[in-house]
Amino acid sequence: MLITAEQRTELESLIELASHGRALRHEHDNPAQASALKDLVSQHKELETKKTEAAEVVEKFRAEVAEHAAAIEAQNAQIAKKTVELNDGTGLTSRDLVNLQNEIAGHEERVSELEEAELGSMEELESAETALSDVESSLAEVIASGRATQTAIKDRKAELAAQLEANSASAQKLKADLPETLVRQFDRNVAAGGPGAAILNGPNCQACGQEISGMAWKGMLLEDPNQTYECEECEAVLLRKG
Repeated sequence: MLITAEQRTELESLIELASHGRALRHEHDNPAQASALKDLVSQHKELETKKTEAAEVVEKFRAEVAEHAAAIEAQNAQIAKKTVELNDGTGLTSRDLVNLQNEIAGHEERVSELEEAELGSMEELESAETALSDVESSLAEVIASGRATQTAIKDRKAELAAQLEANSASAQKLKADLPETLVRQFDRNVAAGGPGAAILNGPNCQACGQEISGMAWKGMLLEDPNQTYECEECEAVLLRKG
């Protein structure tokens, strides 16, 4: 199909718009930060697991501290009770008094053991709480980064959508000045995943790479540069470089 010089210019502009539109669509559908967001989601999941594990360790040592405190309280209660009995001494023999003193000493020794164990558990608890706090801080950072990345992707997608709309509007204006048959051929190729049209720099279709026969290429070189062709392979609109 032979087109005018003005239509040639419009077709060349349409080819550029289509190429730019494909780039915009690819970025819109494949956000540059998608990989970073995926990594953040993975980190979030990993940190949530670590947080759960760290929280369980904290609860374990809190339970130990509480258990030791309760045992110490029970031993101190026995010491207080035996001390009252010892001080009262009513009806007690010397042997009974000695036994009471030994019992009190035994309870006091147990209290010392429990207090030492409690101190150890409290130190372990402090370390566990620090570890939990560190995990929670890391998790908060990942969550903040994830939200920021999601917002950035959303904003960029909106920007790209606006650019795609403007690109489409510009393409429609150019198509309005081109022959309907050529536009249908162009749109059909785009729908099939092609570029719509391409400029021939040599005996190969720039849309699909199909080689053009030597005889056909020589014939094209002798024809008007504003003559358009259809690729036999991909059916894209072809225009020889002027």
